[in-house]
Amino acid sequence: MKQFLFLVLSIYLIGIIFYFAIFYYQLKPLPVEAGLQNQTTQFIVQKGDGFKEIAERLEEQNLIRSSKSFKVYLLINGWANKLQPGVYQIAYGSKVSDIAKLLMTGSPTEKTVVIPEGYTLLDIEQKLKNEEILGAGESLLNLKISDFQKDYYFLKDAPPSANLEGFLFPDTYRFKINSPATLVVKRMLDNFQSNLTPEMQTAIANTPLNFYQIVTLASLIEGEIPNEEERSIVAGILVKRLENQMPLQVDATIIYIKCDILKTENCRQLSPADFKIESPYNTYQHLGLPKGPINNPGQSAIKAALNPVESPYWYYLSDPKTGKTIFSKTLKEHNEARAKYLK
Repeated sequence: MKQFLFLVLSIYLIGIIFYFAIFYYQLKPLPVEAGLQNQTTQFIVQKGDGFKEIAERLEEQNLIRSSKSFKVYLLINGWANKLQPGVYQIAYGSKVSDIAKLLMTGSPTEKTVVIPEGYTLLDIEQKLKNEEILGAGESLLNLKISDFQKDYYFLKDAPPSANLEGFLFPDTYRFKINSPATLVVKRMLDNFQSNLTPEMQTAIANTPLNFYQIVTLASLIEGEIPNEEERSIVAGILVKRLENQMPLQVDATIIYIKCDILKTENCRQLSPADFKIESPYNTYQHLGLPKGPINNPGQSAIKAALNPVESPYWYYLSDPKTGKTIFSKTLKEHNEARAKYLK
């Protein structure tokens, strides 16, 4: 009898050991396939999802070996009812313990993002990607004016094939993580529209420039002049140059060519050769406004472009030490200012 009991207990013990061996094996990280090392995948937990559903989806997405073992692991640790809804990025080959702890921390489904005035389309794209606002494969760079022209009256003068540079209104936004690019753009265009005050709309109707040209002019002002009080004076200088067939000679257009079109290193450092770059954005080589906006201006710069101030000045430069704009009436005065402030 004793031998029989011993045999039964031995078999039972072997069974328990075998079960736990399998259990712990199934909790080991899955091997990572070639090309997926250090890569993550999106995993979504919806509100109301139970731990059983979550475990099964983790197995379906090849993030764990066994949903059954994962469920047991959660129950043993008292974590089964602590998994939080959210949008997660889970690395391939993650430990089960790390996945469980991640799913308990909760993940924001929305983020607050600040888009500063003067950010270019490329800047905004990079920021939204860094903040995981844009979903996989989504890009603002692929969208054109024509995609939105029928829904926004202020886009009617813009070339249909142009990108959205100039119209992604700088502001603080709250976006859902992994949003479609079209949805993000519509939010920003809606905001642009809401910031066109009745006074601005009246000014738009009375200006000789069309609105696309106004936004282009505003982007030059945004890129050149940080001081709000000086912006209308500079707008007046640029309009006067346009009317008199003088080149605008705006350094910010050269920086845009180097940074956002050519994507060169140290793109903000300008050399004499840079001013000879052939581009429809080069305001040293071509008369008139550049091909389109060079950034996304805020309301202050747009107001300045709509309300240029007449002055005796024809030239200006920015003091690199103070940021203050130095105005000149003649080329001689301007060259003297250059020698003094840009030495």
